[in-house]
Amino acid sequence: MGFRARVSSINNFIKKPNDIPFPISTWEKFKYLISGVIYDFIVAFIFVILISILEPLMTPYENVLNSELHSFWISILLITILPPLLEELIFRFPLKYKRNYVFRFIAYLFKTDFSGFWKKHLRIIVYLFSAIFGFIHLSNYNNVDLVFFMLAPIIVGAQLFAGIIFSFFRLKLGFVWALLGHFSHNFILIMMSFMFFHNVERSLVDDDEVKIEATGIAFKLDNPERLTIDSLQNGNILCLDAQNYSLQKLLDELYHTDTLSIRDNDQLDLKLYSKKEEGYTKDQLLDVLKEHYTFKKVSDSISKNE
Repeated sequence: MGFRARVSSINNFIKKPNDIPFPISTWEKFKYLISGVIYDFIVAFIFVILISILEPLMTPYENVLNSELHSFWISILLITILPPLLEELIFRFPLKYKRNYVFRFIAYLFKTDFSGFWKKHLRIIVYLFSAIFGFIHLSNYNNVDLVFFMLAPIIVGAQLFAGIIFSFFRLKLGFVWALLGHFSHNFILIMMSFMFFHNVERSLVDDDEVKIEATGIAFKLDNPERLTIDSLQNGNILCLDAQNYSLQKLLDELYHTDTLSIRDNDQLDLKLYSKKEEGYTKDQLLDVLKEHYTFKKVSDSISKNE
């Protein structure tokens, strides 16, 4: 059975979930795991594209998970291991009626058997558990408003679909496979952050006036933060070297205002070298930063108080 056939089996489950396990070998289950995770990320990538298209509407919404950096290994523990373990115990383990001890306890109290009800309505139950799993991730965001909730199915669309995939693993392969699928999903996200964002240098500007380079930091480093600025009396910058520095903190120190706020907690190394004796103005630097990083909208109340 190839990848396409396994995806077809997953789609059949999505259309009509059931709890009849596949009578297949461990190796075949492993291939289903790999196929399911790949399918999960293909759909997730589609939602990433949608979110990028809606980026102007998404600007105010900050993911609180980005508010604090952790070391690589602590991130593995806090993202790859603990949340999947807890979430699978809550949202996938009870999908099997005989393992749903809460529901069975209620049945015991009322001296009845809900197994028939559970089997009859399993499709709704799987959808419901997956929906709650997906939408609970909305709690990762702040500054929510009406537009945010209208966009919610897209914002957590990847998690909604992942919930269905993990339910497939749980009911058709077994609970351990749901755990492995969730672990793999989150671990891949960590590794993608490491490969595409951490210690990746990019040129923000390199023209006749200035050269500005930024190196992203996705995980907490032991290196001390350092800021060196060589500027003229008029404030123009000749040279700036920020090492392991918060972009928000750099803005605060350069501009001394509370009207400039970064949406996400970008940590970076930033180097600026002016190619002209008159230096590079702070306003020019700010324009460059606004082009490459997402700033929060300034509330009207701030301008009124000034």
